[in-house]
Amino acid sequence: MIQSISRALDLLELLKRPQRTFSIAQLSSDIGLPPSTVHRLLQTLCEKGFVYRDEQTHLYQLGPALISLGTAAAQGQDLRQLATPVLQRLAQQALEDAFLIIPSGYRGLVLCQVDGPNNLRVTEKFGYEIDLHCGAIRKALLAGQPQSYWAEYIAHQAVSTTCPHPLENPSQLLEELKEIRREGVAVTVGDYTDGAVGIGAPVFGPDGPAVASLGIVCPAARVESPERLKDLVRRAAAELSTSLGGSPRWL
Repeated sequence: MIQSISRALDLLELLKRPQRTFSIAQLSSDIGLPPSTVHRLLQTLCEKGFVYRDEQTHLYQLGPALISLGTAAAQGQDLRQLATPVLQRLAQQALEDAFLIIPSGYRGLVLCQVDGPNNLRVTEKFGYEIDLHCGAIRKALLAGQPQSYWAEYIAHQAVSTTCPHPLENPSQLLEELKEIRREGVAVTVGDYTDGAVGIGAPVFGPDGPAVASLGIVCPAARVESPERLKDLVRRAAAELSTSLGGSPRWL
């Protein structure tokens, strides 16, 4: 484990105590680190909003950024519970692996996966992240964001060096996203995995942009009726959206 991250997490655990507000001296004593080290860690946590420093008392307490983080984690658990039976039905009907993906910054993260009955599969494991322009399910999630976010995403990709599959044609991506909105479903062939077909659709909550996307991934040689599979994915996404109190909306 990276030492600085471990120490920062230990500090957050200390700040959870009922006392609520703490001085650097108290935290230094409790965590067993020099005050200068604690101060540097707190500075970083304050910059990110995970810790709040009272400028008058110079005491520290948990910050507001943790509220949204905790809320997102709780919603993620609820979403996974609601999505699992939907994905199970989709996998049984499509005879292929089904996935639920949620946004994680400029990437899409696999939150839930249900295996189909076939042994030959193209698999993404739980927790796997890759940029949103990669594959049908992630493109469906990107299409469900406001168009202003598309521009932000493309600008990020222009300077990003972390994606193993760089965005080479932004204009083509924009056309794909518009097509996904028209069709309500995304389809890709060999987009970032050779020989793989992906079919995805966005999932909406009660308001705002898409909160997730779902779909299937399988070898291209096994796709005999793409229209049937597209319809199954659309129906599954609509079912989950309804469970969340939402419906498709393009912002």
